[in-house]
Amino acid sequence: MRLAWAMPKFELPPKPSGKQIREQASKIGGRARSLAERALNAADQRVVHPRVPLFYLAPEVVPAEPGVIIRKQAVDTVLEARSWRILYTTLDAAGQITTASALLCLPKNTQESYDLIVYCHQATGVEQRCAPSLHEKPALALAGVRQALSKGWAYLAPDYPGLGAEGVHPFLIGEPTAHSVLDAIKAVQTATVAKINNKTILWGYSQGGHAAAWAAGMAQDYAPEVKLEGMVLGSPALDPGQLFQASMDSPISRVIWALSAVSWSRLTGMPLSSAIKPEAIASVRETAKHCFIGAEAIVGLSATDSMQGRPHSINPLQTEPFATMLQDNRAPIELELPILFVQGGKDLTVPPTQSREVVRQMKASGVQVDYIEHERFDHLTGERAVVRDAISQIEKWWS
Repeated sequence: MRLAWAMPKFELPPKPSGKQIREQASKIGGRARSLAERALNAADQRVVHPRVPLFYLAPEVVPAEPGVIIRKQAVDTVLEARSWRILYTTLDAAGQITTASALLCLPKNTQESYDLIVYCHQATGVEQRCAPSLHEKPALALAGVRQALSKGWAYLAPDYPGLGAEGVHPFLIGEPTAHSVLDAIKAVQTATVAKINNKTILWGYSQGGHAAAWAAGMAQDYAPEVKLEGMVLGSPALDPGQLFQASMDSPISRVIWALSAVSWSRLTGMPLSSAIKPEAIASVRETAKHCFIGAEAIVGLSATDSMQGRPHSINPLQTEPFATMLQDNRAPIELELPILFVQGGKDLTVPPTQSREVVRQMKASGVQVDYIEHERFDHLTGERAVVRDAISQIEKWWS
């Protein structure tokens, strides 16, 4: 038996009017812009990078105390040294246990024990892969390492939270950074690779000067067992607010503005669009995705060309939560240890007038501080200029 089958009748919808087409296109465009903005904001919060080795991955269970080595790994650093990456415990800004990483270098010729230089590096980026300990040539980010090793000293370089180890990097946020520095010292003093004496010098440049000063200020309460015998500060970014107020436009200043914007966006959950001009957001993102070590630093610096001055759409000093963050993260300067303060005379990022005023305040509060200003160095070239003065002064402190 044949079944009768009839073609269903389809009716085309009525042709939309020009007005309806424009309204629908507007809705789709709005949704597309919203989705794109959410995607970009999500990208701002992303901190994991596939090029980070598994060494830096925290185990499921970590020691409950800060300053404990979780694991160590011998590495070839292209230095005349014995070197190890270390992963250790520290405390974050909320006082919770987390992990951080560092690089420990010892002279090739073994000794019974070693005095310790702790180098706090300048800004290398805000991505996890930007840790100096992860770089194949870490000396490019670590001033004075060869000179320190030649003197028979141990050289420890903390990466800071979120660089190497997992997490958000708290760029120019004092407390968690200081924790990571002091806990690195505690960790290596109990390490089995060598006997590290309880004689420690802090040394920091730019962002690292901020980290070193915070560590010195917190040491007595947070790590009283750590004996600090002096500190070298090179063009230190002691007052983050001044980076927005006093710093003059330059590629280095733009890098610091971009890194702080992306880091603080991640820390607060606020989109970049809440603080950065629309026309500058792409340049800020492009700049902050780079690591400022070796050849990649040149690429990162060139990414600032399209920023065209300060990228901020707000005054961070007068807008919350940034105003409070800037105020709360000014580094302490009334410190109870001798200080060598070295400054570049052509520095546009940390201007010499600013550093001279800090030194004046230090001396007024009774701090033992020596000030050296090298007229021909700027912020980019100043890190290496500090080395000779630093090594000479450290030898005097330890003589």
